[in-house]
Amino acid sequence: MRRLLCLILLAPLLALAQDGIYDLGARNKALSGASITLNDHWSSFNNPGALGSVQNSGAFVSFQNRYNLQGFHVIGGGAVYSNRLVNTGVKYYKFGDDHFNQQLAGIVLANRFQMVSLGIGVNVIQTHIEGQQTDRIIAVEMGGTAEITKSIILGAHIFNLQHSRDNPTTMKAGISFRPTDNLMLNTEVEKQIEANERIKTGLEYEVISNVFVRSGVNIQGNDVHKAQVNGTFGLGFRLKKFDFDYAFTSETLGAIHEISLVYLLNKKL
Repeated sequence: MRRLLCLILLAPLLALAQDGIYDLGARNKALSGASITLNDHWSSFNNPGALGSVQNSGAFVSFQNRYNLQGFHVIGGGAVYSNRLVNTGVKYYKFGDDHFNQQLAGIVLANRFQMVSLGIGVNVIQTHIEGQQTDRIIAVEMGGTAEITKSIILGAHIFNLQHSRDNPTTMKAGISFRPTDNLMLNTEVEKQIEANERIKTGLEYEVISNVFVRSGVNIQGNDVHKAQVNGTFGLGFRLKKFDFDYAFTSETLGAIHEISLVYLLNKKL
């Protein structure tokens, strides 16, 4: 009876955690998740293929406050070593608390060949429910980006090649349009085998040097009247070797706040 009650109380967390989505970073969140073409350190989470274009080594961390409920918070981070032969990233993600949590640890390898960047990652996902046996799986991911022109970049990413109900396969494809150096518009489609596709669009504008304003919207569902629509907003600042980002998301269950920090190290060796 105690285990059954525990599962009932943890049902909302299970629904949020076992969705196969482990993207992270306030820049990503402010763009409503339309980040598949971004070649930043958060590519370790959002598309390992884009990591091949990263020029600086660095360390990064993010904290996500979901609905101001401690059991729903997310914390994660990692590091990237940038090298001419291959860029290597390590990452860690945790959702939940001592009663229920889901953790991911992974390694990503990526490189750029002329205008194409490709990457692959291997992740261990652990799901823990108090009073139950801890479950672990291996999830392989791969992705890439292609710079068609200076202004148009394509991206694709598939996470977890071995689909299951609790750990679904997630596929994403998108395009980034960058007409000027200070303006970027991203659009992408995210699809899981047993779920409706999610359409995500994000806009980033550099207001003044190293100060960014971001906004986005994502829509899930085919029925216009029943579709889930979430709006996002965010700010970003670059200060020498530091990147600081903040994102706000409005959802049915409440607000989500995320703050991220990246510390840049040496250029590619």
